[in-house]
Amino acid sequence: GLALQCQPARKSVDMTKQLNPDEHYIRELADEVVNTRQRFLGGSLIHDTDGIWTKSVYGECDGFSFGTETDELYRVPDEEKKEKALIVYASQNGTTGGTTKTFAKHLCKSLGGDTYCDLRNMSGIMAKDLAMYKRVYIVCNTSGLGRPPCDGEVFYSHVQLEAMRCKENIEDLAIGDEEEGKPLAGTSVAIAVWVDSSSPDYAKFGLGLTEELVSLGASTALKTITVDEQKVKLEQKQTFKEWESTIIEMEKERLMASGPRRRTSKTIATSAA
Repeated sequence: GLALQCQPARKSVDMTKQLNPDEHYIRELADEVVNTRQRFLGGSLIHDTDGIWTKSVYGECDGFSFGTETDELYRVPDEEKKEKALIVYASQNGTTGGTTKTFAKHLCKSLGGDTYCDLRNMSGIMAKDLAMYKRVYIVCNTSGLGRPPCDGEVFYSHVQLEAMRCKENIEDLAIGDEEEGKPLAGTSVAIAVWVDSSSPDYAKFGLGLTEELVSLGASTALKTITVDEQKVKLEQKQTFKEWESTIIEMEKERLMASGPRRRTSKTIATSAA
């Protein structure tokens, strides 16, 4: 969809009348991603060979401009991070989209519901939201050729830009303890991504997202897993269940180590349903 942006500027005529609904939607999504990249990068932009708008190294301005102060990702002290876990889901239109949301909700319920977790759609958050939590669990799928799903396009673009900015800052400031100075230091992540193994680069988004978050200072609580859509539903569910069960055990151990907590009617499940 982003590759459509390399075409000449649109004429004054209403292009929506010449596009089918799917193509019109793709153009709108591409516009949203490009505008977000422009807002965070600033300066001159070029269209690279991957169909992505990026900052030109030959541009007129030096460094990065990241919009307003509220947009900026910064290091949140551990004592200020939320004790709740953040569960994020992202989906593409279609049957798998409903699947990822369903499994994310199941994980939330297994961990004790709203008392212990916040459940968010990836389309409604930015990288700075992750910095507010100590633990982040992401359940998502990928679109064709390893691209992010619709819900994750803008978020992934933002994470990529923040990773570029973080690298620039560390190099420019010569920070001694690089990991402690990174904005997602103190946040651990675990990612489960639904993929179609029949497509080239089917795991690219999930692995790429993991790498970008780690480059921002996050640690990995678990190795990123892929759930293959080519497998039967029962096998997909079993793969996710194993990942979920490990998370449940980690959360239980964390609660036991942290000592007594206020009484609540909701408790962490002993195993995934």
